[in-house]
Amino acid sequence: MSDTPRVIEAGLRSFVCAYEHYAEEPFHLGDMVAVREGAVVVLGVIADAQSGPEDPTRPLQSRGGPGQTAADVMAANPEIRLLLRTRVTVVSCGYFQSETPRAALPPTPPPLLARVEAATVDETIRLADDGAFLALLASAPPPCDDAVIAASIRGAARAFGGGSHDFTVRAGKELARLLKAEPSRLTSILRGVAR
Repeated sequence: MSDTPRVIEAGLRSFVCAYEHYAEEPFHLGDMVAVREGAVVVLGVIADAQSGPEDPTRPLQSRGGPGQTAADVMAANPEIRLLLRTRVTVVSCGYFQSETPRAALPPTPPPLLARVEAATVDETIRLADDGAFLALLASAPPPCDDAVIAASIRGAARAFGGGSHDFTVRAGKELARLLKAEPSRLTSILRGVAR
């Protein structure tokens, strides 16, 4: 079983990827991911993750006795994993073309069934350095919201290591420029970054 999700729905602004089966530890909210197949390397931020039955007409039935954890129930019923799927929604935040980072929508969507992998530290730093990637996130429709933007800044800051404070300041300034007409939204995101 593969633990690398693949693109199952593709668009310029967002795409959906799915793990082969149920994933207990999918990508985390705000993680930057990359699709390295196709005309360009597409980067995006995790905006949502959902797990449930592969066939929505057959809902998951509650199982397990008193005191059993989810892990206990899964271990006692291994067939359940085969019926479940974890899907992750990714919002595009840039792309690389000929090694040049561009904080803009990609020219084409990522290919269907392409692998979705964690962005490298180098990819994250090069795309996020000036905070320009935040413009796409700030204007993205749901499920991208203030919590996703704050999580993406916290995630990208980890890539900067010792320079994380400087990056966070640059990102805050970029958000202040983008959201000058929405001070309450800016405050909400900045509070989320500070967590």
